Amino acid sequence: MFVLKKFLNSSDATVDAVSKIVPVSNEPATCDASECHTHYSASCFKLSPAAVSTPLWESAKAPELHVLVSTGKTDWSHDPFDARNTVLAKISHTVNGIISKNFNLSTKINTTSLALNTHEFEAYSKQEKCDVLLMPYFVWCKGITIDNCEAVLKELIGTFVNQQPLPELVHDCIIERDQSKSYILLCSHRTRDKKCGITAPIMKKEFDSQLRELELYRDPGDDRPGGVPVIFVNHVGGHKFAANVLIYNREGEFVWFARCTPLNVKPILQETIGKGKVFPELVRNARQYAVTW
Repeated sequence: MFVLKKFLNSSDATVDAVSKIVPVSNEPATCDASECHTHYSASCFKLSPAAVSTPLWESAKAPELHVLVSTGKTDWSHDPFDARNTVLAKISHTVNGIISKNFNLSTKINTTSLALNTHEFEAYSKQEKCDVLLMPYFVWCKGITIDNCEAVLKELIGTFVNQQPLPELVHDCIIERDQSKSYILLCSHRTRDKKCGITAPIMKKEFDSQLRELELYRDPGDDRPGGVPVIFVNHVGGHKFAANVLIYNREGEFVWFARCTPLNVKPILQETIGKGKVFPELVRNARQYAVTW
């Protein structure tokens, strides 16, 4: 694979390591300011000297299973999974303990701004019930409760690991395939880190505007296939590198970018979303999944 040796803040070793996992873009990681759709203050994205000089590559882990829990919120308590006697606490215990151990998987779990089920709003708002999106499988599990959580997730993850046919119902939970082209995750956890709470809305505004131009934007509730939802998530780690941008492509590619600004949005959409290529100088980690769904 031909790789340019001109990447900013990226050593030859990093470029080589990244290119062995995912294709590397030969295009610039930033666009001209005139191509940016939104106005913002550059000071919002100013990094400390240590954050600028610290190597990004492998400063984060790429999980084998990422569980995204719908909450309808854009900010959360310091640890939203720490609330006792809630379905969030049960999911965290199940995913990071039982699932991780039983299936020997590296796992990650996040709350998200994805909408709550309005038909059972009270149960969902009280955290008695929830829906989760399982990545990199692009599969929804809807209706998880404290009582059925462990059985549902063990059975469903088992079908992924053993490459069995996807069921439509597991212990009263509805199982659905998500038809999006990609998902873009932005940490907006202001309670945990103010910088994330400031940068995430700015990044989302630019992503949404650029996606509208590409006809890939989807409003909440718009489930037309092929869209690219941009969602907020709680703390992902490495807030000193904000903005962090995590991307899942349907083809099985995951990339975790950092030190991003709105000037990176257009190149990311063109190269990473459009072509599956990444910019080594922005990559914290990447993974290719053998997804058969």
